[in-house]
Amino acid sequence: MIDVSGLILSAGESRRMGSQNKALAILCGQTLVERVMDRLAPQVGRIIISGDRQLLGHLPYDIIEDETGPHRGPLMGLHSVFQSSLVQSEHLMMVACDGVFFPANVVAKLHALVLENNADIGCIRYRGFPQPMFSLWNKRTAPSVACAVLEKRLGGFKLLLASLRSVYLDWPENSINPFFNINTPKDLRYAETILCP
Repeated sequence: MIDVSGLILSAGESRRMGSQNKALAILCGQTLVERVMDRLAPQVGRIIISGDRQLLGHLPYDIIEDETGPHRGPLMGLHSVFQSSLVQSEHLMMVACDGVFFPANVVAKLHALVLENNADIGCIRYRGFPQPMFSLWNKRTAPSVACAVLEKRLGGFKLLLASLRSVYLDWPENSINPFFNINTPKDLRYAETILCP
C-alpha cells in the first residue's frame, strides 16, 4: 500500500441535482459517495470525507466539516482537512463524490509521477483539460492552500496549480470519460445506462 490518504469532497450544495444531496443520490442501488468510497479504498491507506456530519455520519470514515460553515467550496474542503490531524501521509489524493468512474490505478500513477518529479501537486489531464477534482497534493502545500482560502483568491485550484510545482498526467481517452462528474439528474440517468443498463 502506498503512503497516500484519500479525500472525498462531499460538501457541495448540489443545486443542479435538485432536492437531494448529490453525495446521497442513488446509482444502481448505491449512493454516489459509497461508490466512490469503494473505488478509492483499495488505492489509499485511509479515507477522509469532507462534508456534513449530520448527513454523512453513518459512513464508516472520518468526516471533516468546512471550517467556516457549510458549502464553502472544494478549496475550503481541502484546507479544512489539511488543518485536521487526520492527514498523516505525505500525500493526499482528492476525488469528488460524484466521480464514480475514475480508474482503479489513478492514485498509484499520480503518486509515481509526483515522486519522480518531486512535485507539489499531481493533476489528471483529460482531453487536454486539467481535472483538479482528481489530484494528488503533497502535505507541504497546506500553507499555500490556507493562504488561498484566507485571502479568498480568485482562481481556486487553477491558481494553486499554476503557482506551485505541478505535474500533469495525461490520461488516455476512453469511450466513457473516467473523470465524468454526475451533476444533474440527466447525468445520473446517463451513468445508470453505463452501470446498470
